[in-house]
Amino acid sequence: MKRIGVILLCGILFAGLTKAYSGTVASPYEVGTWKGFRNAAVTYTFDDEYPQQFTIALPKLNAAGFKGTFFITTGSTWYLVSDWTATWAALQSAAQSGHEIAAHSVTHPHWGSLTDALQTSEMTASRSDVNTHITGQQCLAFAYPYCEPGNDALAAQYFVAARHCQGWIESSTPSNFYQISSMVCGSEGVNSTADFTSKFESTASSGGWCVFLIHCFDNYSGGYSPLSSTTFRSTLDYLAARPGTYWVETFGNVVRYIRERNDLLVTVASSTANAITLHVTDNLDNAIYNYPVTIRRPLPTGWTSATVTQ
Repeated sequence: MKRIGVILLCGILFAGLTKAYSGTVASPYEVGTWKGFRNAAVTYTFDDEYPQQFTIALPKLNAAGFKGTFFITTGSTWYLVSDWTATWAALQSAAQSGHEIAAHSVTHPHWGSLTDALQTSEMTASRSDVNTHITGQQCLAFAYPYCEPGNDALAAQYFVAARHCQGWIESSTPSNFYQISSMVCGSEGVNSTADFTSKFESTASSGGWCVFLIHCFDNYSGGYSPLSSTTFRSTLDYLAARPGTYWVETFGNVVRYIRERNDLLVTVASSTANAITLHVTDNLDNAIYNYPVTIRRPLPTGWTSATVTQ
């Protein structure tokens, strides 16, 4: 259980924008459905460590101030990787910039044909590979190869969530954290600026979470479902122009926020005429669930301004 002392001095706790989550905390306090009380969450995920992900996607994400998740297949025989030393260095650089490096198995097998023992081996070995080579973060998430479902109970032993590819927008609380939907992008799926805009608008109106799955860009030889890099950039520009509506964050951080938000307890430790001290707690593992959650409340009667310290 984490306990955070928040002192509210003559004012308002995190002036929010729009969306508040209806559960967990008692009035007058509210917790944001999404960080900053934004309307929707958006996550860009990238599979199979295509070189273009480092030369095209990363620079564009960094320029927009957004973070993505890179699901990597760690086996040395995986055909896309010719130099794992350079690849790990590129992934470490991405991690240092705030991007998430997550697991996508070792050998990229057809998951539906694997026994539980082989699923466990693929998951634990890929997670270990990531944690061994990438410092500064934990490997918390898994993406099923070929979008083939597996044993959710096994995945839950090693990861906070797993990604599938059902093609729908997730609700603000997914019904199953080990079957989180994503949308394939490029020639096999969401492929135009208009397609992306429609998904963004639907996500905002539903208050949900939209997860995109990208492999490669433009005319990459032999690449699966290439997406135009110009279209990709246009999607980032769309989101960057609407910072109050869309929260763009990594897969693992969105999951952590949801679970913390749903488990949150806010209690008033003390209250005076000009200061309120809160305890913000949950019953989750602090080593994993340590992502900041956004809270607000109206100004108490007679208060005209505020500062917040933690």
